[in-house]
Amino acid sequence: MGKACNQTLDSAFCITALQAVPRSDSADLPTLALIALNLTYTNVTSSATKLLALQREATSPAMKNTFEACSMLFNNIIQPLRWASQFFVTKHYDVASAMFATPLFAPTSCAETAGKVMEKDGNNTFFLMLMTRKFMELSSS
Repeated sequence: MGKACNQTLDSAFCITALQAVPRSDSADLPTLALIALNLTYTNVTSSATKLLALQREATSPAMKNTFEACSMLFNNIIQPLRWASQFFVTKHYDVASAMFATPLFAPTSCAETAGKVMEKDGNNTFFLMLMTRKFMELSSS
């Protein structure tokens, strides 16, 4: 796990994220990629749910619109993650990795737009997606 995380943009984040899953310390690279993908999916769906609640609670029309736009961005990440999982399991590693190309920057865009309330969620999603993509790329080589 440590060796794989050292090849990511933020190795400390990678190790911390993977330590949440007990079997990750002895997992091979393809298994780490699937674990990271599952962590990413969980993070994205949780953030989408949080954004929906923030949208409902917002009193300002501008903030309602901001949270709605962010919610759309996060919800649009879910299907590519599902496709990535399907392609990865069938050993189409390059195609699975490509599923991250379009939605990769949506979380940070949302964090910038929605401000502090979504900053941690957006950054975590961004780093999880980068980590997953890196593990998928390494699995294919």
